[in-house]
Amino acid sequence: MPKINYLFLGNPGTGKSTLINCLVGKTVFQSGVSFGGGLTNFFQKHTHNEAVYMDTPGLADRKLKDKAAAAITKALRQTGNYKLFFMVRLENGRVVADDLATIETVMNSIGVEDVPFSVIVNNVKKRQYKSMMEKGDEYCKVVTMINAINHTTPQILFIPTLPDLDEVDNAVADLPSDIEAFIRFQAPSIAINPADVSEIKPDGFAKLIEELREQLELLRD
Repeated sequence: MPKINYLFLGNPGTGKSTLINCLVGKTVFQSGVSFGGGLTNFFQKHTHNEAVYMDTPGLADRKLKDKAAAAITKALRQTGNYKLFFMVRLENGRVVADDLATIETVMNSIGVEDVPFSVIVNNVKKRQYKSMMEKGDEYCKVVTMINAINHTTPQILFIPTLPDLDEVDNAVADLPSDIEAFIRFQAPSIAINPADVSEIKPDGFAKLIEELREQLELLRD
């Protein structure tokens, strides 16, 4: 049985490395606060229990955007079945435009229609997490914002702030069973041929962020 590639994509501060460490059960990727940018600055992978976990740098890190684009392209060209996870942040009830721009930019590089992917909204504060779980108006607004781009998904996971991980470098904790189940079983997978992946170009990333910010403002209001 071929290995599954668990590819985590997101910007500095979204918690990619910490989440992977928790899934593996030990610190395999450095995580924590790095002032002025992210700690991940190149493509990294770790094999554990017949799965390959991939960590990549964020496109929103201006100093590393070219290196990040090359690293993500390399990660997508590893051959095999992929589970694609995009890490997204909420700030004051709003989806961060940088994170949506990452989804749009990366998905545009895959020359296949209807590629399934998952969105993980990480580190959601207690009151907001409760609101998301009730799936009322606030939940609908957040889902609408996440799907305001050309590439959309019904697979959205909310992860609450976990005390054992909050503001702790290189922390590892047991994830709630529903989170593990979503990532390992519910999240869709797809075989990606390296030939179908074009080089990611970060040149228009800043402009895309501005366009998405304006769009999100309209949706929020």
